[in-house]
Amino acid sequence: MLTERQLLILNLIIDHYVEHGEPIGSNTLLEESNLPVSPATIRNEMMRIEELGFLKKMHSSSGRIPSILGYRHYVDQLMAKKRELSFEDIRKEVQASLRVPYKEAQEIVESSAELLSYMTNYTALSIGPEKTNSRLTGFRLVPVTKGQFMAILVTDKGYVESKILTIPHAISAAKIQKMVNIFNEELVGLKLMDVHNKLQVEIPRIIDKFVGNEIDLHAIFRGILSKMDSERIYVGGEMNLLNYFNFEEVNQREKIKSIYNLIHESKDLQELLVPDHNDISVRIGTEMGNDLLSNFSLITASYDSGHNGKGLIALLGPTNMPYEQTINIMRIMRDELSDSMHGFYQNE
Repeated sequence: MLTERQLLILNLIIDHYVEHGEPIGSNTLLEESNLPVSPATIRNEMMRIEELGFLKKMHSSSGRIPSILGYRHYVDQLMAKKRELSFEDIRKEVQASLRVPYKEAQEIVESSAELLSYMTNYTALSIGPEKTNSRLTGFRLVPVTKGQFMAILVTDKGYVESKILTIPHAISAAKIQKMVNIFNEELVGLKLMDVHNKLQVEIPRIIDKFVGNEIDLHAIFRGILSKMDSERIYVGGEMNLLNYFNFEEVNQREKIKSIYNLIHESKDLQELLVPDHNDISVRIGTEMGNDLLSNFSLITASYDSGHNGKGLIALLGPTNMPYEQTINIMRIMRDELSDSMHGFYQNE
């Protein structure tokens, strides 16, 4: 457990690293903070904080920087305070952007992501309420030409996605129909997130049991669903990711490609954007369970649009982001986006 003084020192170190992006030693910390203690006391306290896992060294002779545990403690403090800064200028800017006539709800979703990215210089993601709550209503295979079929997925919100596929002549019409029936029996009526989950394990096992593996139809199904999902999630400011890489390091280009693929691959992105029970959630570095994002943090917030359900906004940025400011921007965006969505649906 951190003492009050240790907590103060940890917060000062995090504030320094957020602003300057560099380690800090005891002498520099004393100069910046004017704490009424000696440099030796600060050194001892920093060593103790490091032993507790809240700080780490880049190398043996460097100053300290926050660890993932240190950031987590810092963010939990902010969330526990539940206080919001005024940020009136930011609120007015959000209102000016969102409180204009929109023809479609998706336009509001896209504007929110672009604005969120612009205000933070991070990568923003946004999902509309109708799409978040969409349920699968049907799956069909329609003959197109001999040996070719069109696979069609339909949701209760009117979203339709299709794909042409070739099925070997040796597979009977009865077996094809059996596969379609299995998909409909197991998946129709589920939310798209739940469909994703069942496709990972249960559906392949059922298909193999009753139909065999002559055609990997569940893989085709996943492909169509991923294509549908790619249109559900709007990404704003994806180029901002480039600001947080050192191009002199080995394999950075490959890592960048992999992260760009991640934010455009619905299957992996869906796992990151699962709504939290809290209205705002912060996951830092390794807490996301993806090595590619070990130096990033993800802040997500759910917004409400009344009877149309909840949507989601998210920010992906570096672990040394200014959390207090960013969380408050997310709170403002969430509140104003909820109001804008309510107004849109009331005027339909």
